[in-house]
Amino acid sequence: MSDQPPPSHPDAPQGNPYGQPPAYGQGYGQPGYGQPGHDGAPAAPYGQEAFGKQSYGGRDPERRPGTVTAAAVVTIIFSVIAALGGLLGVVGLLVARDDLVDQLQQDSQFDGYDADQIVTFGLIGLVVLVVWALAAVVLAVLTMRRSAAARIVLVVSSVVTALFSLVAILSGVSALTLIASIAVVVLLFTGGANDWFARRSGPRPPPPPVPLGG
Repeated sequence: MSDQPPPSHPDAPQGNPYGQPPAYGQGYGQPGYGQPGHDGAPAAPYGQEAFGKQSYGGRDPERRPGTVTAAAVVTIIFSVIAALGGLLGVVGLLVARDDLVDQLQQDSQFDGYDADQIVTFGLIGLVVLVVWALAAVVLAVLTMRRSAAARIVLVVSSVVTALFSLVAILSGVSALTLIASIAVVVLLFTGGANDWFARRSGPRPPPPPVPLGG
């Protein structure tokens, strides 16, 4: 009798070169099994996503929520309109200051009041409006850049704007600013905004090692 072992059948499955059989659901019959990835590293097992990538249908935690973007856009639009209106008001008061003072002095409703001081207070109010509107634009930009402090200040500014709008609710413009202010406050706390602002960006941990042989 010959001492040589019988030849193996060509169709018989070969053993795992590392001494362990492939895990259930991995290995033979899967496309791309054992083939290296684009960067030369072994491909991840089928059904697993590469480290740092989102699973199918998941939300990227580092991506800015749409509600935050919407709140910032609404703030910027209304703030720019308010700033332009305030600037036009300032220019108009400066140009027609003397005529306006004369009209106020002739108006019986303003008897006992200094017309010049009334115009001065009006100018101060318009300047404050312009500065406030420009500051809101800056806060909106910082909020989109994930500044939690800017988010809180923007919320406070929106609440104050809503209170002033309530005082003058009979005006159509005040109704629009009231709705916009409330919308900004709501948007900054919905749609994953809380988690996005609470998440602290830092160095990512190294990717987990890929087991050899599946």
